[in-house]
Amino acid sequence: MSAYEQYAEEKGKIDSYMKQQYVITGVREGLSGDWLELKHPGGDEASLLIETADARKYFVNLLLKQSLPP
Repeated sequence: MSAYEQYAEEKGKIDSYMKQQYVITGVREGLSGDWLELKHPGGDEASLLIETADARKYFVNLLLKQSLPP
């Protein structure tokens, strides 16, 4: 899989959760990538392993938008 394909796959997973109204509640850094912690207002929780640098930049931008007042 090319680097772009891996990024597109990770971005798609993040976008899927965001469309379902999940919010980012935490990020854990690891040697193999960053674990993105997500929570739905209904109480469901999920974790995603994000390995590509571009996908990390993408979720950081989402996190910043999420933390800004409306």
